[in-house]
Amino acid sequence: MVKLTGLSVRDIRFPTSLELHGSDAMHKSPDYSAAYIVFETDRVDNIEGHGLTFTLGRGNELVMEAVKTYGKMLIGRTTDEIFGNFASVWSELAHESQFRWLGPEKGVIHLALAAVVNALWDLWAKMEGKPLWKLLTDMSPEQLVSTIDLSYLSDVLTKDEAIGQSSLYFIVNVLYKPVCDGVKTF
Repeated sequence: MVKLTGLSVRDIRFPTSLELHGSDAMHKSPDYSAAYIVFETDRVDNIEGHGLTFTLGRGNELVMEAVKTYGKMLIGRTTDEIFGNFASVWSELAHESQFRWLGPEKGVIHLALAAVVNALWDLWAKMEGKPLWKLLTDMSPEQLVSTIDLSYLSDVLTKDEAIGQSSLYFIVNVLYKPVCDGVKTF
């Protein structure tokens, strides 16, 4: 049983505004930045989970504080508890009563939660000794669907229907990709 024992969060910034790299009509002088989290564990080999979320500079410090707050909520928990109930853990964090009013599921809060969840996926894959893509493709449809909070789709897609769609294509392109792209497919 592996326990999350600590975390560190770093503010990483690149001065892309100096030569306007990455600028566009809406973002005149972004400084590409990231809030970067590392979860530490009590495992003998000191395995860690790394995650990040992208920002455009100013405001990265706000995301970092939210990442720290979310990360601290997981310290002391076991990976069995987290990975065995991944969708529930996501939902618990996304709907945390005192943090929820700042989002929910958008803006700084959503960016912070993305970094934390990315670090958890990274840790899970490392613990299994696999790249993340392999961890996902090795999961049964039941296992993979159990990692997803389907509450926002429950009116059009049940858990059993999602499990019935056994291809990774369905899971990635219907469930994950639209959320990442900000596109609603239903």
